[in-house]
Amino acid sequence: MKLSIQARLLAPIMLAVLVVGLATAGLAYKRAVHEVDELVDAQLSQYVRIMLALAHDTDSDEVEPPHINGHRYESRMLFQIWQQEHGRSQLLIRSPDTPLAWPEGVAMNGYSEARIVGHTWRCFTAADEDGEQIAWAALDVDIRNDLARAIALDNMRPYLFGLPILALVLWLAIRKGLSPLRQLETELARRSPERLDALPETGLPRELNPLVRSMNRLFGRVSQTIENERRFTSDAAHELRTPLAALRMQLQVGQRTPDDAERQATIAKAMRGADRMSHLVTQLLALARLESSGSAGEMQAIDLTGLVGDVVADLEVMAVEKEIRLIMELTPEAPLRGNPDLLRALVRNLVDNALRYARPGGRVAVSLTRRAGATVLQVADDGPGLVPEEREKLGLRFHRFGPQTAEGVGLGLSIARRIAELHGAEIRFGDGLDGVGLAVEVAFPATA
Repeated sequence: MKLSIQARLLAPIMLAVLVVGLATAGLAYKRAVHEVDELVDAQLSQYVRIMLALAHDTDSDEVEPPHINGHRYESRMLFQIWQQEHGRSQLLIRSPDTPLAWPEGVAMNGYSEARIVGHTWRCFTAADEDGEQIAWAALDVDIRNDLARAIALDNMRPYLFGLPILALVLWLAIRKGLSPLRQLETELARRSPERLDALPETGLPRELNPLVRSMNRLFGRVSQTIENERRFTSDAAHELRTPLAALRMQLQVGQRTPDDAERQATIAKAMRGADRMSHLVTQLLALARLESSGSAGEMQAIDLTGLVGDVVADLEVMAVEKEIRLIMELTPEAPLRGNPDLLRALVRNLVDNALRYARPGGRVAVSLTRRAGATVLQVADDGPGLVPEEREKLGLRFHRFGPQTAEGVGLGLSIARRIAELHGAEIRFGDGLDGVGLAVEVAFPATA
């Protein structure tokens, strides 16, 4: 199983941090032990120097430390010992360069810092149990600061050397972990705009699998859209070419015929052809808008009963001209959320399609009912109908069934199906009135 990008990054980083941390911790421990040893050695040297100085026989109150090989961390030291007797203070012993009086700034008890002989000293003062003798000692602060600086630099040195190594390891690990992304980028950059085949989904980190699957789905949708547009353009050109050729031929016949009655008949045929072309262009524009939008647009609460009644009333004239009985059976109220313009187009296309294919003197029934909470719109006729095998192809663009004498362009049901999809509705086909003809049902879900 391929490791995820997170695992590819996390594992080397944690390993590098662990190795560098252990190495620097080990070096820091060694340096700390070394510096502690140095401090202990310096203190031992200081103590021996003081003991030798006190053991030296002298009549002066100034004690000169003996010249011995000490330690590099051994600090310069000042001290005084005073005798308290009968309310008087007497200096007993002092170190070289120490003033004869009590230095200004040195506290009578505890720790303090004072400026003595041009240097800053850290002082400590204490008295014996009887309070008869009091002594203070001081160490040079500059020596302490130099020591602290040396320890800090020694402790920082491993980190200063380790950080570039850690940065290099992290850079290599991240570069290695992101290599699948670079490979994907290279694969996409090499593709031409026409190449929409799926990307390979095997051997990818887990984080890239959803991305690649989404891109493959996008490629599929784009490919299908391009194919639909190509087919749509080809079919539209074909459908427009035939009526244009017929219209041109009819106009040429009208120009050549000397008979006025025949000329009027030819003009009437040309007018019907122009009407068919106008209907075709209108349907093509409607379908193009539906395909490009991808949504039903602004949804609002509407009364589907009133909307269906208005559309059927508009088509009543067409039914009368064809001597078709148009029947309506609508529920009192059918509230719905949808796009009124699209739903009006859906109803118009279904009823118009039924009127075009219904036989003269026949019937077209439009009903609106409630079933299990769903709103069902049905448009049924008693025309020639279709066999079940042909019903499966209903809704395909430019596909016409039944008698070819019926006026139509084969787009009405395609538009109706698309509008139903945008409203989450299901469209079904069945037997028409009295078991003959065709019935189209659009079931809007209860949530609509």
